[in-house]
Amino acid sequence: MEFLLVVFSLVLVLATKNANGGGGFSFDEYYYQTFGGNHLTILDQGNEVQLLLDQSTGAGFSSRRDFGSGYFGISMKIPDKNSTGVDTSFYLISVPVGQPVGGVKHYEVDIEFFGTNGNPHVLSTNVFMNDFGGKEQLFHLWFDPTVDFHKWFVDETPIRVWKNMSNWGVGFPAVPMHVEASIWNPNWLGTIDWRQGPFTAHYREFPINGCRYQGSNPRDCFSQNYYWNQPQYSQLSPDQQRKLQEARRNYMFEDYCNDPIKKGQECQFNQ
Repeated sequence: MEFLLVVFSLVLVLATKNANGGGGFSFDEYYYQTFGGNHLTILDQGNEVQLLLDQSTGAGFSSRRDFGSGYFGISMKIPDKNSTGVDTSFYLISVPVGQPVGGVKHYEVDIEFFGTNGNPHVLSTNVFMNDFGGKEQLFHLWFDPTVDFHKWFVDETPIRVWKNMSNWGVGFPAVPMHVEASIWNPNWLGTIDWRQGPFTAHYREFPINGCRYQGSNPRDCFSQNYYWNQPQYSQLSPDQQRKLQEARRNYMFEDYCNDPIKKGQECQFNQ
């Protein structure tokens, strides 16, 4: 199938939109905590969660189900202060719900916010195909994501596209996936100044518009009965394409497609 899907059945398009309020949808309806104990706090009658990172641990959560296709988004506010070394994430992963990543070859579509000691903040996207990543694109954000909630999803300014070009030998995550989110401190991001902590991230707007994966009928999730599979979502509009190019030109400061070692065949399709 030669579609682009938001986020993993056709296209990864990331953007920003101010989000006001939690929308009345409970965290527990769609997600459960995966690690962190009391470092995850449910607020506003279930309409918001806070993840906390300190020297003992971070925290994270996962969707309750695997999906075969869908339209995924959430509203986030990331840590303020000097947060160098902190990673706040929202991503899709193919490891079955509740199963650890270790030892399982997997697919992953990452949205990560790297901590900083001041503006501009950094947004990173990456794609893992059968355990192989190295497809990072990094942007300097043109606003402060610590001040208010922003929605990382399809909006006015697309950030990244990953097309299904499997017929040309390009990997594509055409497998069941679920949503995860976390705050943690990977060693490769640098040393954290723990005097600035603890660090907190907040998430809102939890509903998932996705087709629940059914092993007995996996093709059901490709049906055009789901709005995200409609032809108008199979490619960016001319205006979206223009804004994607503007964002890349003005704010992207690192692109693996410019690295002759990391550059893959997909780079000619996903620009």
